[in-house]
Amino acid sequence: MKQTPLYQKHEEAGAKMIEFSGWKMPLYFSSVMKEHMSVREKVGMFDVSHMGSLFLKGEGALEFISKHCTMNITTSNDYQLKYAHILNEKGGIIDDTIITRLKNESCYLVPNAGKTGLVKNWLEKRGGEEYIHDISDDTIIIALQGPEADRALSEISDSELPNLDFFTADTIHINDDIMEFFDGKWPMADAPIVQKSGYTGEDGYEIIIPKESGKVLWDQLLSIEDPPMPCGLGARDSLRIEFGFLLSGQDFDESRTTIEVGWEKQAIDWDNDFLGKDELKKMKDKDHQVLKGLLMMDRGIPRHGYKVFVDDDEISVVTSGARSPVLKKGIALAYLDPGYHEEGTEVHIEIRGDKRLAEVKNPPFV
Repeated sequence: MKQTPLYQKHEEAGAKMIEFSGWKMPLYFSSVMKEHMSVREKVGMFDVSHMGSLFLKGEGALEFISKHCTMNITTSNDYQLKYAHILNEKGGIIDDTIITRLKNESCYLVPNAGKTGLVKNWLEKRGGEEYIHDISDDTIIIALQGPEADRALSEISDSELPNLDFFTADTIHINDDIMEFFDGKWPMADAPIVQKSGYTGEDGYEIIIPKESGKVLWDQLLSIEDPPMPCGLGARDSLRIEFGFLLSGQDFDESRTTIEVGWEKQAIDWDNDFLGKDELKKMKDKDHQVLKGLLMMDRGIPRHGYKVFVDDDEISVVTSGARSPVLKKGIALAYLDPGYHEEGTEVHIEIRGDKRLAEVKNPPFV
């Protein structure tokens, strides 16, 4: 299994380690509940370096990626982020990603863990080999998430934090101990890239930084007064389900489309000419399943693969499920046919042999 550059620090901290998409990653450091609530109430930090880092540059790079994702990156401003889907010819989702336009007609694309090779090979097969530079092994991504994220980052920064809107980015001079690693070998920028983004539904940053400086940054964040709580994949999962965020390979694969996952408004620029667009247009005019939220009315925690019923008819299976630490109820995602899309529709989820009552709810749950 692969290990992120911060793996040794996680082991030294006593984290419970698990396998995830070919990576050995921390499930939790203290407990999923404590880590989840630290993000909702204060600030937590995640090592998300298992995510891929693809840097695209060269004349025509922005035009190329815009043809191979659902958003037009040529119309982005420098340091603007866009959430997009990379589709196959039939409109199926190869992966979802965030693409940041950088300076000098370049951009930064983050594939999901375990999908970096697939996305890279797909884009190269489509003619993108001249643009793509895989810098995943040289990059650390630290997600600093929660209402006190600004306070935590400012305590280790020698300069004032950039005033960023959501889904924008900038470079930042953090401190001399970090900046000494910027010697021209890391190809993306001459300083850390700080993005106002995340996978938790909270305010916060994703800090993209060269590998060795990332190790220093992790230690610096832990050394401040009232430091962010290190968080693992368990809290990352429950946080993202509370907001209805998608998990690649579990909530969708290439058999599903952007229309079916319910992210058309957020992920599709219909003025953009992209691969798979014609197939998505055809689907819009037909009845189709949509990924919906399910909120437990009875006790019980729905999990991936649990069956969903109306009366005695099995109508779906849970793609993602968890106990919401905020609501103190079970929550889930599942694909439902058109007759069951309305909020408040009652269904049952089979949990340990019993059918427990749930209601359809459009995410976010909190």
